Amino acid sequence: MRKLLISYISLITLFLFIVDATKAQTYGCTDPNANNFNSLATSNDGTCTYNVTLFNPKVKYLLPQEIDETSGLALYNSRLWTINDSGGLPILYAFDTVTGQVLQRITVLNATNKDWEALADDDEFIYIGDFGNNSGNRDDLAVYRVKKSEIPIQGNGSVNSEKITFTYSDYFGKIKKSRDNNFDCEAFIAKGEHLYLFSKNYGDQESKLYKLPNEPGDYVALRLSSFNTSGLITGADINTVSSEITLIGYVNQSWIPFTWLLFDYEGDSFFSGNKRRIDLPNMVATQTEAIVYTKGKNEVFTSEGHILFSQTAYGFNSGIWTNTSPSAIPEVSSKDFDFVLSPNPVNKNKLTIEVTRLPEGEYQFEIYDTLGRMIAINKYSMRRNDGNTKIKIKVGNYEPGVYFVRLSSGSQIVEKKFIRN
Repeated sequence: MRKLLISYISLITLFLFIVDATKAQTYGCTDPNANNFNSLATSNDGTCTYNVTLFNPKVKYLLPQEIDETSGLALYNSRLWTINDSGGLPILYAFDTVTGQVLQRITVLNATNKDWEALADDDEFIYIGDFGNNSGNRDDLAVYRVKKSEIPIQGNGSVNSEKITFTYSDYFGKIKKSRDNNFDCEAFIAKGEHLYLFSKNYGDQESKLYKLPNEPGDYVALRLSSFNTSGLITGADINTVSSEITLIGYVNQSWIPFTWLLFDYEGDSFFSGNKRRIDLPNMVATQTEAIVYTKGKNEVFTSEGHILFSQTAYGFNSGIWTNTSPSAIPEVSSKDFDFVLSPNPVNKNKLTIEVTRLPEGEYQFEIYDTLGRMIAINKYSMRRNDGNTKIKIKVGNYEPGVYFVRLSSGSQIVEKKFIRN
């Protein structure tokens, strides 16, 4: 009887523990930028919704004619690397991050460029995705990997490659009509011991996520999930510090470029967290096919050449939208600066920014709207330690809505939201 009583008590204790643990988790949208932000949520359930966001990225430079079909990007040895797609030479091209001029041409041995469409990299390797499959009928999909340590530091040269071959776990035969093809791929990333492929679906305008070992061999790429991207995904990269992912692509037939920002997810469930779309409707470009993180959340993406315009590199910074996520804002300790906005919401002409614990140094205030446009900037010099100050900003001509104030100094950033009634 005593043993039975102890068993009952143990079961009740376990039940109460499970109930208490369940109560401790509140699921909801954790992004303050989202329309449905839940300040009480402790776990992100991936339900965040956002207003339509438009952005006009700046042109960095035009690219040389020899890389007019730039289809992949990687950053290595302080240089950007790219490839030309279907039928091009099996060459990795390195170009200058400032001017765009080609600095190196590295021939990849033991490789054929049937349809090279993407680059990915990790600490040791650069991976070349030879998996372009516009018709949906390829049975020779491959990834070539080359060791970074074997790439010459300067000048042209060659490098050996190893081969990964694969098929998709949900592929059961050739596609009858190319417009129904959901087995093209032009984007992937390297993370841990795996490669993750994002499909380019002509049939349903979604993207499927596949997982593939990064070691040479023959494999079946495992389908993990899918997401309605409302367009064709053509490039991807992952930020190794923040773990956010940027997908780039364009709308089928209209060719309007866009990006998807994926952040605050768990493990390799990349579509389970926040998914924010940034549309780029004013760009003079069609096939935006590659993107790469360069420094922090600064990114570069490229578009292929066209009879009407040149192949071009653009600048982009995802932090405008993702630094406001609780998982992405740098932690600010008590010795660092902070600020308070008042009144908030503001329905008068002026917004007061009261800054506290401001060490001596150079600071910059920026104000953004929900479209990511910078609408105000102000630089401020603090000449004494541990200072407090008040700065008044005129907001009488601001349209009603949500705005973001960012205070930055060096690598430290504090960003807060205010509402204009």
